[in-house]
Amino acid sequence: MAACMYIRRCIIIAAFLFALLPAEGQAQISPGELARPHAFLEGLTRCTTCHKLGAGAQPNKCLDCHKEIKTRVEKKRGLHFILLKKQKKRCFTCHAEHAGRDFELIHWENGRDNFDHTLTGFTLRGKHKTIDCRDCHKPAFIRENLKKLQPKIDLKKTFLGLRKDCLSCHEDEHRGQLATTCQTCHTFKSWKPAPRFNHSQAKFRLTGKHKRVDCAKCHPVVRDRARRKINGKTLFVKFTGLAFASCADCHTDVHKGAFGKDCARCHTTAGWNRIDGRRFDHSKTRFPLVGLHKKVDCTACHKSGDFKKPLRFQNCSSCHEDVHQKKLGADCKSCHTPLGWQKIKPGKFDHTRTGFPLRGLHKTVDCKKCHTSGSMIKPVRHEQCAVCHEDEHGGQFKRRKDGGRCEACHTEAGFIPTLFGPKQHRKTRFPLQGAHLATACIACHKMESTRSGKLLRRFVFKKIACSSCHADNHNGQFTKLKPVKQCSACHTVSDWAELRFVHNRDSRFKLDGAHENVPCAECHKPIRRNGRTFTLYRPMAMTCESCHGPGMDKRKK
Repeated sequence: MAACMYIRRCIIIAAFLFALLPAEGQAQISPGELARPHAFLEGLTRCTTCHKLGAGAQPNKCLDCHKEIKTRVEKKRGLHFILLKKQKKRCFTCHAEHAGRDFELIHWENGRDNFDHTLTGFTLRGKHKTIDCRDCHKPAFIRENLKKLQPKIDLKKTFLGLRKDCLSCHEDEHRGQLATTCQTCHTFKSWKPAPRFNHSQAKFRLTGKHKRVDCAKCHPVVRDRARRKINGKTLFVKFTGLAFASCADCHTDVHKGAFGKDCARCHTTAGWNRIDGRRFDHSKTRFPLVGLHKKVDCTACHKSGDFKKPLRFQNCSSCHEDVHQKKLGADCKSCHTPLGWQKIKPGKFDHTRTGFPLRGLHKTVDCKKCHTSGSMIKPVRHEQCAVCHEDEHGGQFKRRKDGGRCEACHTEAGFIPTLFGPKQHRKTRFPLQGAHLATACIACHKMESTRSGKLLRRFVFKKIACSSCHADNHNGQFTKLKPVKQCSACHTVSDWAELRFVHNRDSRFKLDGAHENVPCAECHKPIRRNGRTFTLYRPMAMTCESCHGPGMDKRKK
């Protein structure tokens, strides 16, 4: 007790002496003003609130005031437990003082945006990495009663009080239907879709065609009975409490109860038409299903839904329309089979006897594609391909002598490959020579968009000059000549580097003497103009001084 009284008297005397000191003398004792949150601790008599005489600031003294942090440290959780107990850091490493009233008490070592959030015990993943700190650290999401531990705490500035579970920040879109462990189905990348969800773990496992059914077909959107708004909505998707004990809970009984309620006795989830042969065998009826009849939906024939009611099936016309309009008789089986309408019995109908023998791909075309009227006897025009086929070339060949007939290039075996090759190309305005012979057709004949927006491959060109396809590497040096100098004056189609150019013939500057052995690049150097680099050929100065001026030899060395 006596010792405490002695220390107190010493502090009072020191405070009195401190007040008598000039400002520069006081600075030697107090480093500076405290930050605004700690301003109430200002004064020499309160130094020992945070400091220990002769030992500096003490973490335990900080925790005496900041009980909201002390509680976490004692429970061995949170950032401050890691920093103080595991990494053995001092409070003032991050919270420096005596720097003035407006000094920010938190020092972020690498900046707040680069803070290592894993130190808190909650690693930021997916979209959590991209959001601002205060989008999470705000009063609305604080679940702990921090005011009870620290009445003066500003909930708008603190980073404490959050929980790790999703629903502490996010509203429950499922309204209690499912477990609160959101990560079972969702990821941090995005809320939708739910890639971790596995329907095979649900009470109703998806098999067959159920796997391809849209979720919304079974899981309807309903309104919350209590009119609770979550994310501004009272509507939510119903995932639990759905009836699925029998097929009739979702599907209408097309048999109207004639075969009982156990649909699985005949059907499977692979498809309504996929009848389980072990349960129902149509071959035991008076009309065994053969060929394409096996794939027909039951209700297409049993339209009434009563599968016990007898059907007429004596003739094909009982179900099928006679597209021949009875001109070929009523016995369809004389030409056709149940394997397909186009599967004509050999020898019964031969299209080669008509005015249009079927060849190539025409053999595989559905009869109705050509006989669009439904009558197989009514003549069909076939004098030109254009009668049935659209001109894919957009009329580019109409000016040709044959009017652009397709047969000149194509066959019935297929649109590609064509009959048109290098040999035929020699007869055009642009015979292929040299390197052009090795160039792929589509490198020149490219797809273009017409005025109507349709894509069209260009085959007919207005211009066939070199510049129509090739960029001018000389940057217009020779196009300004009158007459304009064409590329072919110097270059060949065999190779761009193979030149016809003869300096003493085609240039104003004749190469004599030592000039004959000078490499071209010594005089014609690359220059940069208007953002392009190219070799300068003209105009060139032809005086000796332009190349052999004073100091030129030294500059070359």
